Amino acid sequence: MARIPMGNFGNRVAAPVVQGPQLPAMAFGADVAGPLAQGLEVAAQSFGVEEQKREQEAKRLERERKQEDEALTRAKAANAVLDREIAVKTLAAEISQQVEAGDIHYNDAPKEFKKRIADLGTPNMAGMDPVTAENFSKGVKRADFSGEGIIHGAMSKARLADFRAQTDNILDKLGKQASLPGADHAAINAQADGLDEVGKRAYGAGWAKKKLDWIAGNWDAHLKQQAMTVRDDLKGIKALEEAITTGPYADKLHSNNRNTIISMLTGYRTAKIQRDEAVANKVQREQERVLKRAEAEFNTFQSLADKGTILAPEYINRVVQMTAGTPYQQGIKMLAQQAQETGGLASQPVVAQEAMLTQVDTLIAQRGRTPELDKRREQIQKVLSGSQADLKANGLRAGLERGVIKDMAPLDISTPEAFASSVAIRLTQAEQVSQWAGKPVSPLDAREAEQVRGMLDALPPKQKSQAVSTIAGAVGPKLAGALAEQVEKQDKPLALAFATAGSSTTAGRYTSELILKGAAAKKDGLPIKDKFGKSRSALEWEIAGHLDGAFPDERALKAAKESANLIAFGLAAEAKGSLSDDDIEAAVSLAIDGTIIKRNGKKLPIPPGWSEDDFARGLRNASKGSDIQKQAPDGKVRAGGVEMSAADFAATVPGQELIYAGPGRYAVIVKGRPVTNSAGKPIIVGVR
Repeated sequence: MARIPMGNFGNRVAAPVVQGPQLPAMAFGADVAGPLAQGLEVAAQSFGVEEQKREQEAKRLERERKQEDEALTRAKAANAVLDREIAVKTLAAEISQQVEAGDIHYNDAPKEFKKRIADLGTPNMAGMDPVTAENFSKGVKRADFSGEGIIHGAMSKARLADFRAQTDNILDKLGKQASLPGADHAAINAQADGLDEVGKRAYGAGWAKKKLDWIAGNWDAHLKQQAMTVRDDLKGIKALEEAITTGPYADKLHSNNRNTIISMLTGYRTAKIQRDEAVANKVQREQERVLKRAEAEFNTFQSLADKGTILAPEYINRVVQMTAGTPYQQGIKMLAQQAQETGGLASQPVVAQEAMLTQVDTLIAQRGRTPELDKRREQIQKVLSGSQADLKANGLRAGLERGVIKDMAPLDISTPEAFASSVAIRLTQAEQVSQWAGKPVSPLDAREAEQVRGMLDALPPKQKSQAVSTIAGAVGPKLAGALAEQVEKQDKPLALAFATAGSSTTAGRYTSELILKGAAAKKDGLPIKDKFGKSRSALEWEIAGHLDGAFPDERALKAAKESANLIAFGLAAEAKGSLSDDDIEAAVSLAIDGTIIKRNGKKLPIPPGWSEDDFARGLRNASKGSDIQKQAPDGKVRAGGVEMSAADFAATVPGQELIYAGPGRYAVIVKGRPVTNSAGKPIIVGVR
């Protein structure tokens, strides 16, 4: 059924309309008058009841209409209140935005709000019942009060922002004051500490941390500036460190800031020390890089690089001038402490490099390993290995690279004669590099040696031997041996020829000629024949039988065997392949430039043409000479681990065991050990 609105915003189901009683349509007769009258009376009574009901219903409907009117009035009042609330909130929001934007000062916001509220007008409460009117009035007031709350919120927010801006501006200005020279940071921080009234209003409970952070930050900036000020003053750095860690600033900084400043000071100290050391080292190097004019090539001081480089000439000249007339000063104090640990080591003699490595190994053995010692050893080993490898590959240039010599003099290698006439300066340079290397160094660099080899390779054996003799004679026996070592890998026979350069046969020709002739014959496949039908392997075996046990050095023994073998082939080539036992003995004698005798049950090479008696006489003469005493400057030697005077030792030489140490030169063996001087260097006896 349909519903209609009722009072109190309720609903009620509609009731059917009640009508009067309906009389039946019939004819009335006399016989029914009595009953009819009675019936009419009943009907009248019934009609009265119905009438009463209709009146009650009408009253009810009127009441409901009034209730509905009241409900509608209340609904309209509610809408009016909502409209008011929306209007007030919109108004309050607009004013809040204007306050936030600064168009309206927050203190003027309430007045502006009241003004605009007034413009909205007074709500019309005419026709409202007292209850609705009262509720409506309360709703309007509630809406206005809500708007005031929004306005007050905007005011509080703006006032808070103002407080914060003012507080931040004060802190900013205090910070600028703190950055000025001579600023009193304690006073400035005290001012910041006195901002509690405004600071608490601006930041509330967060103000305490903000204030402490700002003060700590100000101290941090001030102390960092102080750190910058004292960065070149070690005492100032130390004083500031103490002030920050245990002094008046110990409680002024956050731990992170303190650690940062301490790290800064540590870095400044390290940099200052390094700069001071660099200056001191430079002064020290300039003072210590004094080289004797007699050792002019030793004025090539090494840089800090591992391989070492030549110092600039201007610097060298300056150092020489500063130290002119002074003693060498212990190798310029080990080349300025090895140019600050390994930098100048490469230009020192190889034996000094080896000694430095031994010194570090000794320290490791005595103290145990440390990262510093291991690193030091690695650096020295790298320098030493580089020196040894470069010497083996190209000795003269290795000396040039390390500043042992300042240049390589021009050399004419177009002919042996041109070589001999132009090699003089090179010989001086080769001697200098030899002193650095601790062994003879060829006066040729690797490229020149290859060119000389190519020039000689085109010559027949006799002319080649003469050319070898010319070149070897120009450079001398020691450097000829170095030249032999230089060409050994490319041309072994040529190396052997240089090694025997200057030695000659009884017929007056060079031994090197037979070596070169033998090499050519061997290469051509010359067959060896004699009455026993010797084969090549048999020849090598027989030569080995003569030489085995005569040399303590395996390399020297191998070279002697190879030379003797090639000389035998040379003799066989001249005899059309025939080779006698005398030829083999001659080949051995020529190869070692001497003969082999048995002494104390062992083979020993002696000078050519000497008998055992001649050799014994030579030993006796050597024992009487001063050569042994010269090798023992302090007059002492160690024989078999026992120290004795050099003079007493010299008297015993003729009866001692000897081992071959070169043509006419011998080391003395006592109890299986070489006799040495106090420096550990073997004593060598010469019999020529």
